[in-house]
Amino acid sequence: MKSDATNKRRMMAVFLAVSLSAAACGGSGDDNARDAEENFSTTIRQSGDDGSSDDSTASDDDAMSDDAAMSDDGSGDGSVDLAQSDDAMEGDGGEEADSERSFGATTVVPAAGQDASGEFGSDRSSQPAEAPNPPRIRPFVDVNDDPFSTFALDVDTGSYSLARNQLNNGQRPDPDAVRVEEFVNSFDYSYANPTRRTLGISVDGAPSPFDADNYLLRIGVQGERVRDEDRPTAHLTFVVDTSGSMDTVNRLPLVKESLRLLVDELEDEDTLAIVTYNNRGDILLQPTSVRDDDIILEAIDSLRPGGSTNLEAGLQVGYELAREVNEDGDINRVIVASDGLANAGVTDVGELGRQIRDDADNGIRLMTVGYGLNGFNDETMEQLADQSDGVYAYVDTIDEAEEVFENNLTANLYTIAIDAKIQVEFEEDVVDRYRLIGFENRGVRDQDFTNDDVDAGEIGAGHQVTALYEIRLQRGVRLSDSIDKLAEVNLRWETTRGGIIEIDESVRLGDVSENWSDTSDEFKLAGTVGVFAEMLRNSQYAEAVDWTMVENEARFLSESFNRSDVDEFYSLVQQAGRI
Repeated sequence: MKSDATNKRRMMAVFLAVSLSAAACGGSGDDNARDAEENFSTTIRQSGDDGSSDDSTASDDDAMSDDAAMSDDGSGDGSVDLAQSDDAMEGDGGEEADSERSFGATTVVPAAGQDASGEFGSDRSSQPAEAPNPPRIRPFVDVNDDPFSTFALDVDTGSYSLARNQLNNGQRPDPDAVRVEEFVNSFDYSYANPTRRTLGISVDGAPSPFDADNYLLRIGVQGERVRDEDRPTAHLTFVVDTSGSMDTVNRLPLVKESLRLLVDELEDEDTLAIVTYNNRGDILLQPTSVRDDDIILEAIDSLRPGGSTNLEAGLQVGYELAREVNEDGDINRVIVASDGLANAGVTDVGELGRQIRDDADNGIRLMTVGYGLNGFNDETMEQLADQSDGVYAYVDTIDEAEEVFENNLTANLYTIAIDAKIQVEFEEDVVDRYRLIGFENRGVRDQDFTNDDVDAGEIGAGHQVTALYEIRLQRGVRLSDSIDKLAEVNLRWETTRGGIIEIDESVRLGDVSENWSDTSDEFKLAGTVGVFAEMLRNSQYAEAVDWTMVENEARFLSESFNRSDVDEFYSLVQQAGRI
């Protein structure tokens, strides 16, 4: 095995030499590099004895499913113990090796002299068979052991916004704070609007950037879009952290700017209340009609920092006000604006979540909005939202405040699906193994998919949720067997009127493209963002991917979309590669 790996590395050197030679000669550098890449891929395919992967097969005994180690009480609180697994992409290769697998073959390939070792389809055999599994990263699961993957849908985006702020400030994000799904869900993928139901499903796939023998599957869930003017009346109670730790320019001053933006977006019939908390919780503004915006703006201007941080007291006062204006059919949100640094009263997130659990069941839902950088407690804000049917966002600039409180206001306020869960059933005869990328703290036991007492996620009007799976097909299965079913996607949720809806969508081999270059730009964006997040959290599954590879793809996407958020993503990839 070692000799095969050595030969392949030598071939890589030959490929680079060919690229350099082609660039020195006349003609298009890109075309010559692409020709060399194709020749290299062919050589690699011929270098093995039988075309199979050089990796030794590891034991599947420790593979953990999505519902492994969940608490027996069915609480669905996401407390999944994802222990280390030996199941790390080993096994025989499939028979699809002839497919063009270059990551970003439609993009800028490495120029002559650049390292191409991270190209899609490059040799993975030099990677260790068993790598340490960083905390909270899902392993591969053998379909014969568990064909079901079940989790709660999550629309949070805070992890990506926080990482962006850190990278822009020259800081490497904490790997444990990088939640892949929140990175991926930070972008719009233009899914079709559902025509018959509240939610709709989209599926597609392509060769995996992580392993040439695997495929990347994208499952998109689109919530029905609702125009701002068509949403119900909203009653919002802001619970604002005015403790001493909020006394920096990117905390309380930015909260105040965010509130002013929100007032401009609300309708006259909407109401807004403000509760402040430091040592205790106090009412700054009773529920007030937006018609009286001068009174609301005056209250916002009066916000001042000082004191300790009693989040529990702020929540208690805020929910008391919210209960006073709770009307059937109306939107009722408690919105916490804080750096998450609770240090007085009850500070345990689980206990705080239990205190407001009944209110969520009665239609009063939470939104947490994080502010600040150094010392910011991401875990408190994210977990508090998760445990109360809430949404978590992070605001680091006025532009992000506009995204949260203007562009996505209706989506963040108007819930259309409650306790939304997804279950993917993989076909044992088609799929060998799979791993869900991300959603580590959103796991639901397989048997609880139809248990409507189990807490899950909520989806707002127009919200999108995107899940990525890496899968390996059974030996001998080909994508050309297009009518064969690969998996069945099932969604289940409760409507705001209490009814239960379940829909399904079949995934067929024909939904997966032979080549990365054949997929839509939206698929490429989701996949590249997912790869970026995996690299930031030091996933062992991304060890064979290099920054040059991702940066080339991000550059192509920036040019293709001509969108500020994609341009920004390209910039972040560049910065991350330098830190």
